[in-house]
This record gives sequence, structure tokens and C-alpha cells, in this order.
Amino acid sequence: MRQRTAVAVVVAALLALFATACGSGDTSGAAASLATGQQSTAGVVPGYQVTIPKLNESSQLVGLGLNADRSIQVPPLSDPMQAGVYTKGPMPGQNGPAVVLAHINADGKPGFGADFHTLAAGDKINVTTPSGPVTFAVTRTVTTPKSEFPTADVYSDTPGPELRLITCGGTLDREAHNYLGQTIVYATKA
Repeated sequence: MRQRTAVAVVVAALLALFATACGSGDTSGAAASLATGQQSTAGVVPGYQVTIPKLNESSQLVGLGLNADRSIQVPPLSDPMQAGVYTKGPMPGQNGPAVVLAHINADGKPGFGADFHTLAAGDKINVTTPSGPVTFAVTRTVTTPKSEFPTADVYSDTPGPELRLITCGGTLDREAHNYLGQTIVYATKA
């Protein structure tokens, strides 16, 4: 448990870097080079797919780990509808909070996370896993400033399977091509 907590603190502290890759869709200049350096190249995690019926969206999950600077990787920007799962923590269906990251947009196209902010308590999220399907029910959705990221709420151990969907959100700083907040969807096994 101590190891998971330590990893969670590192990931949460550096999650703000995820937002740079989840900017306004402008992938030119410094934002693009940082975003490119943070993108996962791990490929699809066999047997895992997330489906959100309310949004009519589905994505296989690519594996996300940590970059050399200990920031969390992001799904490839070349496919904004691609979601990724942090593979150094619980996987969906296992006890604990599984963390799924998605882009709000990229290259002027909406991403898998574009409508996370519309998910409300009771909405379903279905995850296909190698051991069978798991349905989660949204308990709440919040958009919070990056400086107030709720580390303990997102990463603390839970007695049963839970899911966290995370994307950029809130106000867009058009000059910096960066969202100032993050949208977090909390869900528990239904």
C-alpha cells in the first residue's frame, strides 16, 4: 500500500504536465514539443476498452506510464479519441482507483474527454477487461484548478474497484494554449 501511495503522490504532483498536451488543439511550438515528449508509445493494452453510453464513445486503452521526468504520459495527440490507462496503478476492475486519461481536443478536433464534464451521478461507464466486463456508475464530476488538484480523492486506496476519468477542463488560456483546470469523473463499480 505504501508503494502505491508513493507512486500516486508522484503522479498527482506531476499530473499538471498532462494538461500541456491537452491544450487548445494548437500543437505548434513549445507546447507541441513538450506534448510529443510526453505521449505514450506503449500501444493498446490487450483486453481493455472503455465505453461511455451517454456520450456514444468507445476507446481501446493504450498503456500510460511515467516519463523520464516522472510526469504521467498521455495518449497520442495524433488520435484525440484515444484514451489511455495508467498501468502502474490498479487496472479497471481491480480494487483501487484505476486512472484513465483522455484529451479534451487536439489539432482542432474534439477528443475522447471533450464531454466528460457532462457526465452526472448515475451515468454508466463500461469497461471490457480480460476477465470480463465491469460496469461503473458515476458518483460525481468536478472541474478543479490544476493548483487545487485533489490528489487524495483521486489516488487514495479504495476497498473496491473505482474509476477516475481525467481530462483538461475549465477556462482555456488562449495565449498559453492550455486549460487552467482538469475535469475528473469519479465512478464506482455498479
